[in-house]
Amino acid sequence: MKQFAFLLMLIFYSVYSHCQLPDYYVYLVTGDVTITKPGKAPLAVKQKDLIFKNDILTLKKGTSVTLVDKDASFVVLNAPASWTGSDIVKKGTKKPNDGVTGKYLQLLYHELLDPTHDFDKFKKENIAGVRGGVSRGDECNNRIFPINGLKTSNNIMAFKWHKTSSSSNYSLFIYDAQGTALLQQKCKDTVVVVDLKEKIQAKPAKYFWRVMSSDGICEDEIPIYFDLLTPENESKQAEAIGGIAAQNIETQLQQIDKLEKNGFIPFASKSYATIVKENPDNKALRKSYVAFLLAYGFDEEARSAWKH
Repeated sequence: MKQFAFLLMLIFYSVYSHCQLPDYYVYLVTGDVTITKPGKAPLAVKQKDLIFKNDILTLKKGTSVTLVDKDASFVVLNAPASWTGSDIVKKGTKKPNDGVTGKYLQLLYHELLDPTHDFDKFKKENIAGVRGGVSRGDECNNRIFPINGLKTSNNIMAFKWHKTSSSSNYSLFIYDAQGTALLQQKCKDTVVVVDLKEKIQAKPAKYFWRVMSSDGICEDEIPIYFDLLTPENESKQAEAIGGIAAQNIETQLQQIDKLEKNGFIPFASKSYATIVKENPDNKALRKSYVAFLLAYGFDEEARSAWKH
């Protein structure tokens, strides 16, 4: 059904735009840049304008325009010249974007084409699919959170994993850095919330975890680690990597991407929430934040972010 809806969207836009989809949208524009569409007079280029193959972009000295394609790659034009959409596709230098920034730019592309496509309702499978799974380096990839290398000051930890047991009988293990088992807790669910301070008298240190069942079809046996930090150290380290004091959404997302890649998931989430709050009308940004939360199993937080 989803594929059929997407096909209808393609057909609609093919007819609407003379049998073609837009190759780019305008992400940033500086100075007097104009766009000329077939049979039309030149108009000033605005942010979020859609660029098709037969359009002509004209740049004067000292002007520039940053375009983004459907794959979230940047193309920056800053030389005085006239470019057709076809020229840009053939000759423009693409700069790929991945991670948080890339997913936001992809969502923005879909938002501009069809604001309701696949996102008219909160659908976990649709939104999560846009961002893709988080690679954790395991063979079975059954553990969701905490990820390997997580850094946090939170003593209350929600351990989450994919269902691997038909009987739903699991044992959660937490070890110290020497391999001593500090906790073995039996459970019937794939989410267990543990007060680390109460259960294992946790202090700032490195800990490891794994989950096992008697009839698991595929479960990773090697424990993965997380670093428990003091709130002061978490803030200090995270801010050294990337705070949120940036000029625009693009650089803010780049900072969040650095936080995510370095394991500061809770801190990155808080920073992300701050940016979303500062840009309440940016639907693509909110959707990218929801996708971020879903990637780490924060389903309820994602649902709440979607509603607000």
